[in-house]
Amino acid sequence: MPDDAGTQSLRGRIRNAALLLLVLAVVLGAYAIPRVYHLGGAIRRTLYRNYVSIEAAQHMHAALRDLQLAERDGRAREVLARYGKTFEHWMDVENHDLTEVGEPELAADIERRGKSLFEEIASEEPSVRHDRLFSELNDRLDRLIEMNRAAMFRADGKAVRLASHLAYEFAFGLFCFMVLGALMCWWIGWAVSKPLTELTERLRGISMRRSHMRLGAQRLTELNTVAREFNLMAEKVEHFEKLNVERLLYEKNKTEAIIESLEDGVVLIDSEGVVAHLNEVAAIILGIEPAQALGSRLDDLDTNQPHYLRVREALHAAGKSNLQPQRVEFQRHLRGRDHHYILKIAPLRRSDGGLLGQLLTLQDVTYLRDQERVRADLVAALSHELRTPLASLTLSAELLERDQANLQPRQVELLSAITQECARMRQLTDGLLNLARGELASIALKREFLDLARVASEVTARFSIQAEQKNIKLATHIQPVPRIKGDPVKLSWVLSNLLGNALRYTAADGQIEVAMQAENGSVRLEVSDSGMGIAPELKDAIFERFTQYDGNGAQTGVAGLGLAIAKEIVDAHGGRIFVESVVGQGSRFIVTLPMTTETGWPDSS
Repeated sequence: MPDDAGTQSLRGRIRNAALLLLVLAVVLGAYAIPRVYHLGGAIRRTLYRNYVSIEAAQHMHAALRDLQLAERDGRAREVLARYGKTFEHWMDVENHDLTEVGEPELAADIERRGKSLFEEIASEEPSVRHDRLFSELNDRLDRLIEMNRAAMFRADGKAVRLASHLAYEFAFGLFCFMVLGALMCWWIGWAVSKPLTELTERLRGISMRRSHMRLGAQRLTELNTVAREFNLMAEKVEHFEKLNVERLLYEKNKTEAIIESLEDGVVLIDSEGVVAHLNEVAAIILGIEPAQALGSRLDDLDTNQPHYLRVREALHAAGKSNLQPQRVEFQRHLRGRDHHYILKIAPLRRSDGGLLGQLLTLQDVTYLRDQERVRADLVAALSHELRTPLASLTLSAELLERDQANLQPRQVELLSAITQECARMRQLTDGLLNLARGELASIALKREFLDLARVASEVTARFSIQAEQKNIKLATHIQPVPRIKGDPVKLSWVLSNLLGNALRYTAADGQIEVAMQAENGSVRLEVSDSGMGIAPELKDAIFERFTQYDGNGAQTGVAGLGLAIAKEIVDAHGGRIFVESVVGQGSRFIVTLPMTTETGWPDSS
């Protein structure tokens, strides 16, 4: 093993060099900081004391101007005390800030003339004008301003010269500092690179399977430590190479056991398209023998089983487009019942990005299909059960409409709301039946030009009673918008569903707002509430079938179909529906529908 005796530490060399550079930096700073402070003081004196004198003169100018204007209006005696006090205040400021040669005499003259002017104004008649005295006093104030301004320019020039001189000195010191630092870095690099080159050559031998190579003593303590660790690593590599084969066999057997125990079908294909492994489930689904498939190309297997042909076709499509192919789902009778499987293709890549192979997974989705079937049966049953009470309720409403003349206005309003809600519920049951039959994606639309603002106002008005019962404020900000082409019944159902959800998830004393406006060639409808909000991970899921969101004690819907149907209706109109929400601050559902011409119709694709 290499010995550390007689070696010099790389850390010590770098520390000594850094200390030397630090000393140079301290010396440079000790020289520059007092100069910078002196420069700052010069600038401060330039910008403060003369500026105070200029400001005082300007304020005295203003006081004289206002007093002169008052004298022309005959009010000089009335404002003399105020402007005289202002003049005396700034005159006192100037007397305490005399900095230039001749400034005390000029200030005394200004003060004397000011007092004389104020005394004459106070003693003479208001009609007497003192324009000459005002002019002479203003001239001397202008001289005071010019004197201090010139002093500022002189002080500024001196500060600039001092700054330039200091910049040159600092730049020269920095240049010397950089040159010395570069020389030290070159020296340290040279001292380290030579032994590192030797270490690199020895380490390259390990990558060429020459684990018997060892390193000798090094000049630096740190490199000597590396040499010891390298020799220890070489010994361990020799030991690991002996155990490597047994470990690989163990891992291979363990992986195969895990794959065989899966309920999903698994097929492993290498980069050449050769089947490297497949489990029993995959062999049964594809109708092939494992012994026949292993070691053979997947494309060359001797079978015409339909599931195998569909898998092979999907694999070819994925290889051409480098994308996940369209969903491939098939049914297979296995273990006493029918199972549903979905094909998933996952590429296996090396660390450098090269293709190592592909993993085909035939995922068992039988449980999900069973759940969907149960839900569809439930929806169909609920729809049929709703038809009878809806028919009775509709018939009762029609009978009441015949006797509408004997009803009070409030009762007529309630009867109209009942009739409209019965119609909406009939459409909902029809939608539920279509959903149960798998027909939701082909919604039939009645295409006609309509005033969406009027439709929104009517729908919102129907919910005012429910809002009052829950003590919720229902506000509308509906602006007139151009007519669009669409189905008024189905679009009113979309808004009814959004308002119903808002009422369901908004607590008492909350607020719901309905807004509409034209925006960028489309109509934008917004339904906002002050409810509990929607978690970010659920914003997309709520538009899927059978999705319900229950939180903070809010009432949930019946089957989680409202937003799914609403999305299909909006999509059929060529529009878009989405939600913006912050948990605890409410939600805003937004529907955008394209404007159309008299002959146009939005593309629903």
